[in-house]
Amino acid sequence: MSNYFYGWYFRCQGKDGSAAVIPAVHLSDESRSCSIQVITQSGSLYREFPVSLFRIDRKKGWMQIGRNVFSRRGIRLSFDAYLSEEKNNAGYESGVFLSDKKRVKVSSVLRFGEFSRPKYNIMGPFAYIPGMECRHAVYSMKHTVDGELKLNDKRINFQNAIGYAEGDSGISFPDQYIWTQHFFAGGSIMAAAASIPLMGLHFTGTIGFLYRGNKEYRFATYLGAKIKRLGDRELLLRQGGYRLYIRLLEPEGSVLRAPEGGRMSRRVREAVACQAEYMLIYKGRVLFHVKTDKAAAEYDIMK
Repeated sequence: MSNYFYGWYFRCQGKDGSAAVIPAVHLSDESRSCSIQVITQSGSLYREFPVSLFRIDRKKGWMQIGRNVFSRRGIRLSFDAYLSEEKNNAGYESGVFLSDKKRVKVSSVLRFGEFSRPKYNIMGPFAYIPGMECRHAVYSMKHTVDGELKLNDKRINFQNAIGYAEGDSGISFPDQYIWTQHFFAGGSIMAAAASIPLMGLHFTGTIGFLYRGNKEYRFATYLGAKIKRLGDRELLLRQGGYRLYIRLLEPEGSVLRAPEGGRMSRRVREAVACQAEYMLIYKGRVLFHVKTDKAAAEYDIMK
């Protein structure tokens, strides 16, 4: 495959705030490179590296880009990054993170606890269909995080914090999609809906879970889930007697570089901490309901 990307996504949430770290490799007919993105509540950072610095062992769950290491056990970062060219949320532009024009020195050691893995592949049978534009994986629905992320002189502490890990691979991100993830006492929730091209056809599919007390509620097109509402920052899923309702409130976020044809040329939005509401209903009875200002959201669909 001449056009291809493969990346991991690590989200960490602690008392000092939230952050996401995204290592990836991207190959196209025009270029071959790898990158690291760091997104905090103040903005987004991006650094591209030669593909010769990329190493991976998928069986061991280990990736390396230069001196930066990513694994099931944790993350080690040491590199200079640059502010995204586009306007970030207020924060970096105020000079908090800036010491040398728009360069930011990133360093971090984060240690992860045992991953809480889904019962089986989040894509179900779709994981084995050839020609998928984008394949999604969930590696940990929730785990502990300890350490810190340092951006120039600012430190974000993640002591007794929580984390989430997933990944994507393929050719491009979906043309239109919405994704969200949130931690709550005793669990975690993730849901996504996207326009999916497959064998010359297009359909809107969904995957997601609510992990609570070691019980996994899964929602997916392959399990009969129907998207009853999508747009205006709302997502409503119906699967059997269950209804999963998600409402995102002003998740403007920061710029995230996303793959398109194997190149990191697309711009989408991601918020690592935004207001949101989640509700799970079974046959008219509310099983779960939470409002938060710490949800993560990524999208290229909202009007």
